[in-house]
Amino acid sequence: MFVEEATTTWCPNCPTAAEALYNLYNNNTDFPFYYVALVSDQSSVAKQRFVYHYRGRAIPSVFFDGGFAQQVGTGTTVPATEQQYQEVIEECGAREVNSITITTTVTGHDDAKLDITVTVTNTGSTRYIGIVKSYVTEIVSRWINDAGDNYHFGFLDFAVNKLLILSPEKSKTYTVTWDGALKHGNLTFADIVDDNIMVITTVAHIKPHVIAQEEYVNKHLAFYIDQVTGATVS
Repeated sequence: MFVEEATTTWCPNCPTAAEALYNLYNNNTDFPFYYVALVSDQSSVAKQRFVYHYRGRAIPSVFFDGGFAQQVGTGTTVPATEQQYQEVIEECGAREVNSITITTTVTGHDDAKLDITVTVTNTGSTRYIGIVKSYVTEIVSRWINDAGDNYHFGFLDFAVNKLLILSPEKSKTYTVTWDGALKHGNLTFADIVDDNIMVITTVAHIKPHVIAQEEYVNKHLAFYIDQVTGATVS
């Protein structure tokens, strides 16, 4: 499963969401998942994902499996929030998904450049059309929440963001060099440290799902995720 945590550094309720997700990430052996923190007041790329894709209007907002489910706000405590998220994660884990596998490798050179190779394989029996996204994240983020704690898996930018068309039993490989020193939205990341990087790759089916407007999330299209994997720098 894959989770996107929309947040800001000044939000008083966001630390509860951040701590709950990190606790679940470390302890959720029955339903393991990856997640990224979209720190939208710091990164324009994160803001674009939250505001213009998901059309969110309140934080914290947490989106599961590409928008299959969403939670706005938190419980009154960290354990109560963990329980809320756990229930949705288990629901995501029960979904039927398409047969896709991903392998990701990341090589660093201590110069802010990452050589990233992603291979996606269609192990199903029908043609697959989807979207491949590789999120470059800092395991311990440079951004600090309202409680004074570092976020985890802070989203820096996409290394891969491509349309995918695969016949049955076929693979597609993407090889890119991601340079932190270049401009990524409104920021550069020339100071990234190799062993603090995780690249999280998702594959979502191209079929759109219309998500109706709710109180804090406007109507938008969601693309449900079929597979996710994470890789640290080798």
